[in-house]
Amino acid sequence: MRTFSLCLITLVVIALIGASPWALRAFGGPTGRWERLSFIGQTYGAASALLAALALIGIAATLIFQAHDTRIAREEARRIAIADLLKMAMDDPALDEAWGPVPADADRRARRQLMYINMIISEWQMSFETKALPEKRLRAVSREMFSGRPGRAFWEEARQVRMGTAGSKRGRRFHEILDEEYRLAPVPPVEPRRTRRRWVVLGGSVAGVAAMGPLLRWVLARRRSARQGNRRRRSR
Repeated sequence: MRTFSLCLITLVVIALIGASPWALRAFGGPTGRWERLSFIGQTYGAASALLAALALIGIAATLIFQAHDTRIAREEARRIAIADLLKMAMDDPALDEAWGPVPADADRRARRQLMYINMIISEWQMSFETKALPEKRLRAVSREMFSGRPGRAFWEEARQVRMGTAGSKRGRRFHEILDEEYRLAPVPPVEPRRTRRRWVVLGGSVAGVAAMGPLLRWVLARRRSARQGNRRRRSR
């Protein structure tokens, strides 16, 4: 809109300058006087100064937009490179350790999920900063992510670092929106299937031990009777 407004104003000024000879005909008096011609030259001199100022403003605006686009392109290239490195670490545990110490009891599946969510949020941030992702859409997708356990686990771990290292105003706004949706998202319920499986396994183990008791006693009794028979034979 700013670029369009600037171009429209420039076109209007050029049109007015082009129509000025016809506007000067409204003034009376002889047209051959040098004084009147000098006034006309001075009028065009002011218009040329105005056009030069507008051209300078246009050049400055173009340089600002180019610098902004260059910064966005550089940031996007950097994030693409980091995403490729994270993909390599997700596939190879040895490369994962190169990012830092990995806890011995760390779940490999959960760690891969955290890396993947990090790449998703980085893509969201780039789209939000370039205004390709509106705030309403960002709130919807982030609330859906934080309704699951992997998304909540990632934000609980990375919240302080991300909110503390946001460099731009729009980047800080992005992380504030994520934090708001994290607080508003419903907490996922405890998965009952795994609990039931654990109880089934435990119950099966107890039942198996209980069923093996009589069998073990029968085997021990058979061994005792066999030993007593051998002793009697030896005594004879």
